[in-house]
Amino acid sequence: MTLLLCTRSFAPAAVELSTGIRHVSDTGGLDDCSAKAKAALDAYLTNATESSSGEWLATAQNPQAQTVTAAATVRCYALPKGYVVTFTCAVQIPENPYGADALCLNIAHKFYGGALSSLAAMPTPTPVPTGCSPANLVGTWVSDDKPGLTLTADLNGGFTDNDGVSGNWGLRGMTVTLTYYGEHTLTLSADGKHMRGGGYNFTRKC
Repeated sequence: MTLLLCTRSFAPAAVELSTGIRHVSDTGGLDDCSAKAKAALDAYLTNATESSSGEWLATAQNPQAQTVTAAATVRCYALPKGYVVTFTCAVQIPENPYGADALCLNIAHKFYGGALSSLAAMPTPTPVPTGCSPANLVGTWVSDDKPGLTLTADLNGGFTDNDGVSGNWGLRGMTVTLTYYGEHTLTLSADGKHMRGGGYNFTRKC
């Protein structure tokens, strides 16, 4: 079974996994199971593909996080009469508005005609904050004392400098933890425009 869900977030996040849903059909074969698997996955995720015989995988991507934040696998096994199908799901929280159990249950119900909940067909992307909010570090930060150094911070707790070097940020109150060539502690200004400490001084463009 193949089920990949990647996260590089330094901000609080968790990956939920759901397994154990299983359905047995007395009729039909692998072709029937595969057709239903693809339709059920495509109803909630995107680009359902057969990764190996009888194994279907689909994912969803949060545009702001630019990484896979939900995935599900539906696996069909032939029986002497009919087939058995299993469902496995993983989601990254809080990037998705629902958990792995809810996703798997709806995919399974879509597969065999069970009751569907009000689960959204696709995760609602979290809007990218704008301005200089002291609640996050999203945006472009320019070094005040290291010419040419800029950091572009994303919503998911990561950033990239102007040379393509990646790092992570965390924010608790006004204290910034910057993981970049080591770990540094900085203080964010009340207006969200400056952060200083740990050998660094940055001003945010906003």
